[in-house]
Amino acid sequence: MVDTRWLAMAAEIILAALVVVGVFISGSVLPILGVFLSLLSPLPFVLLRLRHGLAAVILALALTTLALGGLSSPRQGVAFLLEFGLAAVLLAEGLRRGRRPEVVVTGVAALLTLGGVGVLILASDQWAHPLAAVSQHVQALLADVETWTARVGLSSEGVAPLSGAVAQPQTFLFMAFPGLFFVGSLLTASGYVLVLRGLARRWPAQFGGLTSEPFRWELPEWLVWAFIAAAILYLTGLPWLQATGLNVLIILVGLYFLQGLSIAAFLFQRFHLPRFLGTLSVLLLLFQPFLALLVAGVGLFDVWFAFRRLSLPKTPGRT
Repeated sequence: MVDTRWLAMAAEIILAALVVVGVFISGSVLPILGVFLSLLSPLPFVLLRLRHGLAAVILALALTTLALGGLSSPRQGVAFLLEFGLAAVLLAEGLRRGRRPEVVVTGVAALLTLGGVGVLILASDQWAHPLAAVSQHVQALLADVETWTARVGLSSEGVAPLSGAVAQPQTFLFMAFPGLFFVGSLLTASGYVLVLRGLARRWPAQFGGLTSEPFRWELPEWLVWAFIAAAILYLTGLPWLQATGLNVLIILVGLYFLQGLSIAAFLFQRFHLPRFLGTLSVLLLLFQPFLALLVAGVGLFDVWFAFRRLSLPKTPGRT
């Protein structure tokens, strides 16, 4: 008799490849929903790794790459590997080995960022001039924003122009693109980890015994000095130093934002606050950028105040 375990693994490999091909292609077919669906591409591979090992993931990646290359073009298959395939392997390995969330999320975000930039260069055929590919992408984003504002009836007439080269949207986006891209990848990677931990908590047997400890994010203290150094570089006003400082500041704000969220989640559990208040807080974060900066500030100042330790109940005799 044929071992049913191998049949189940083969069926799951084929199913994962079909699902990923569908959600990845939807990114170029559906304008907005497809983009969000394509971001789910790494999750089936992580499940395969946790259930059946690394060989199953390699087979599924190869099958998905061949399918995308046959349905569209070989370039589409390479783009998939660069954008999501390698990140899926790193995410699965980090979770299986029980690495700290800061390490897993930051590593996956770095691969997503490098892969995304690689896809931009691959699509533009400008290997000798990668910055030109980024510039074209920024221009396309600005064109899409202008088209959208015109479609909904918004107009930029009557608005006073901002002074300075950095204040111009195209120049600022081009300068800050690496940092913004990384922060977007950082939020995406943290979403992967939270979703997978939640699923593992609900169905532990299906995730190969993946532990689902609370999402505790704690950055090293020396990053504060990197934050200060980046601020000094930005204030120099020199073009390259200013661009470097700006991108480092954006990246660190994203990292400290996740630390602030971790502190907020801990305090919500510590004081048994109602869930609807947490949902309302998340909605406010989506629509109020100042609140997101405030959360990042909480993460930054945690180095000095240690909010999670201060919130613990005091033993008798302690003040």
